[in-house]
Amino acid sequence: MASGNFITRAWRNLRIPIGYKLAIAITLLITSAMLLLGLLLIDRQGVLLRADIARFGHTVANQVADSAKELVLAKDELGLKVLVTNLTRNENISGTAIISANDKVLARSGLVPPENEIPQIGMKEAPEGTETHEIEWYAPEEGIYLISFISPIHFQDVILGYSLATFSRQSLVQSLQESVRLVVTITLAMILLGIGGAFILGGRIARPIRQLIAASREIKAGNYEYRIAEQRSDELGQLMVAFNEMAQGLRKKVQVEQAFSRFVPENVAKHMLSNIDQVKLGGETVTASVLFADIVGYTSLSEKLSAAEIAELLNEYFSYIADAAKLCGGTLDKYVGDCAMILFGVPEHDPKHAFHAIYFAVLLKNLIERLNTQRLWMGKIPIQFSIGVNCGSMLAGTMGSKNRMQYTVLGDAVNLASRLSGVAEAGEIIISEGMLQQPMVGDCVEIGGYQSIAVRGKGKPVATYRVDNVVAALHPHMYEQIDSLLSRRLAG
Repeated sequence: MASGNFITRAWRNLRIPIGYKLAIAITLLITSAMLLLGLLLIDRQGVLLRADIARFGHTVANQVADSAKELVLAKDELGLKVLVTNLTRNENISGTAIISANDKVLARSGLVPPENEIPQIGMKEAPEGTETHEIEWYAPEEGIYLISFISPIHFQDVILGYSLATFSRQSLVQSLQESVRLVVTITLAMILLGIGGAFILGGRIARPIRQLIAASREIKAGNYEYRIAEQRSDELGQLMVAFNEMAQGLRKKVQVEQAFSRFVPENVAKHMLSNIDQVKLGGETVTASVLFADIVGYTSLSEKLSAAEIAELLNEYFSYIADAAKLCGGTLDKYVGDCAMILFGVPEHDPKHAFHAIYFAVLLKNLIERLNTQRLWMGKIPIQFSIGVNCGSMLAGTMGSKNRMQYTVLGDAVNLASRLSGVAEAGEIIISEGMLQQPMVGDCVEIGGYQSIAVRGKGKPVATYRVDNVVAALHPHMYEQIDSLLSRRLAG
């Protein structure tokens, strides 16, 4: 039963798409014209008979190649078998085969060259300037001469394999001659009707297809406002309606993602949206780095400035922090009052998370200095940050309740980073001793003074170090990033 259903589905998949209908109409028109020409000249010029047969064979081989393209890509051997079997039922076609690029027969039906002779039949030696070529061979068991047409199966610039269509020379000649005699009286009328029908059908089919292609390009370019205005009552009209509904859905999806990303880190938002049914409370233990950047003297600033001025100041500095964190591979976890919390190595794994966290801290320190210089020149109040960085094992995941949750990290390593930012002076970067053991930190970071400090919640003093800078070799790149951040924000 399951096998029967599979065959039924495979058969349905062989339905000719709308685009192919246009190609078939044009092909039939050309074939009719060739039949008329053959009727007029077949008795006088025998060489044209072979040319007509060759053109017919090339057309069939090319059609087989077009029909088999998707099946070869999908490695659908059953579909290929159904394709070649159906084609061989045509009395004019003696055999068909689909051959892989390495000369392996994927499917065959009827009379085709023996498999052990396929590498020798010139499969890859088409005459210069042609795509399809032909070979003549003899079938000893049937005692007939055959001609096979071979066409490459293209996908973009890659040859996936070859299609082969075999014809009996005798039957083709006889069939062609009989057909010409039978249709000679009505061929002219058929051609006239075919030309008119082809133009009408081609125009009706090609116009909406072109509209759909143009619409898909607009959507691909990010223009989710684009809609197809034409209204039709046929299947193409239903497709256009479905396309417009899809575009509307994509527009809403992008709007939701953009809004969501303003409240949740972008990479976290993408992960949650792609696994929306699997979002649940809990997390996993990871090794990562966390950085806290606190505004020094925030309480006194709040007394001097109005609420609107405080909001403007925080928004300006926090915007730079968010852009800089993204530039350095960090994830802005949250703002807590006057403090920003940035994660490195989570939610996306980063083996150099400790170095990237320290590099970001140094970049932020220099960025704040540049920004303060600009603010002083504009008559605005500058501010200073104290920065604490730590790494270690922490729990990362979705915390809260089923009705309200957020992505964050928890653990002793996180608490220590927060404490370090509290003991750091204005413009200082304080790290724990464990940071020095992380990759690239010892070689690429300039460490200043050492201090053993008592931290609230810790039974023993904690060894800390002051970060003065990164090595000089990294300065040009860092200053270039700072210039980019400042110019980007000013331009925005």
